[in-house]
Amino acid sequence: MDAPDALIVGGGPVGLAAAIALRMRGGEVLVADRARPPIDKPCGEGLMPEGAAALRSLGVWSDCARASTPFFGIRFTEDGRHADGRFTDGQGAGIRRIELHRRLLDRAAEVGVTMRWNETVRLDRGGGAELDGRKVAARWLIGADGRESAVRRATGFAEVAQPARRAGVRRHFAIPAWSDLVEVHWHDDGQAVVTPLPSGEICVSAFANRPGPRFDDSIARHPELRRRLAGARPTSAVRGAISGSSSVTSVARGRVLLIGDAAGAVDAITGQGLSLGFRQAIALADALAAGDPARYQRAHRAFVQTARRMARLMLAAGARHAWRRRILDALGAYPRLFDHMLGIHTGTGALRNLPLGAIAGFCACVAAPGLFKAGSEAR
Repeated sequence: MDAPDALIVGGGPVGLAAAIALRMRGGEVLVADRARPPIDKPCGEGLMPEGAAALRSLGVWSDCARASTPFFGIRFTEDGRHADGRFTDGQGAGIRRIELHRRLLDRAAEVGVTMRWNETVRLDRGGGAELDGRKVAARWLIGADGRESAVRRATGFAEVAQPARRAGVRRHFAIPAWSDLVEVHWHDDGQAVVTPLPSGEICVSAFANRPGPRFDDSIARHPELRRRLAGARPTSAVRGAISGSSSVTSVARGRVLLIGDAAGAVDAITGQGLSLGFRQAIALADALAAGDPARYQRAHRAFVQTARRMARLMLAAGARHAWRRRILDALGAYPRLFDHMLGIHTGTGALRNLPLGAIAGFCACVAAPGLFKAGSEAR
């Protein structure tokens, strides 16, 4: 295929989702990646409800659901304190990254996406592409090649200065999940996230504000989690990756478009990476089917704006132990507010629906700890 409608550089989950979406709208799509499938990558392995909804629209969800286990919200916890927020619309899913990739591969083949693996695309600044010594005259060039995107660099997209990068490491354990929520364990130096998976397994991801600590050292900062993992058999090696937010000035420039982490990353603490990427894939396909890449630029900005704000808020609020204690107590006292905030975070709720009384009570509880008892608000 030397003249496809779209050449997608990067065959990870988001690149494949974009290929499926474009193919479902009638486009001829070529995906190229220098890796061999299925492709694994360090990841928290939790899909938010809107990510599952996007996969459903791509015809992938039924297969993914069989390889996943549901979760119903998020738990923040530290020093015996915890606050639970539950999804008000839909449910999340814990699924091994490699299993997710396999099912996207199957769906891409089913709808007729052409895929070239273990091959490198050579690019020039004008967006010209060459694959295996042959020019590829695609109408659209899409960079889905990750945080260090070669497409972004080769075609001159300007990247905004990044904040300090954080380090993330991941490992799986053969232990049944003890909660139907994703748990986020907090500490001054970072967080640990526990995602339930099928077959009596969990994924544990640890994030450090400063690169360097080993996985075991990171877990040691969370006594409750360390206790639960005592004696649990690891089922995978430790793998690491860079986390942290980044952005580019635009994601659509002429015939070149960026998607997923190539279009700017959101800190992994939000749990939104894959879900955002899948929503972007559908918006990109709709925009290109209409011949209007600027439409994708607008949709992308709307998607990431809330997620980036939430990442900044979570990291700022979690920077000090005293503030975390107050916030956990306040969220515990006003659980319905946490539910609403989680809905805004996942894109299923709106600011205008936040209960004003709960907001006032939450702020008072944070400002004057000890005046309110956890559980003071009935669900």
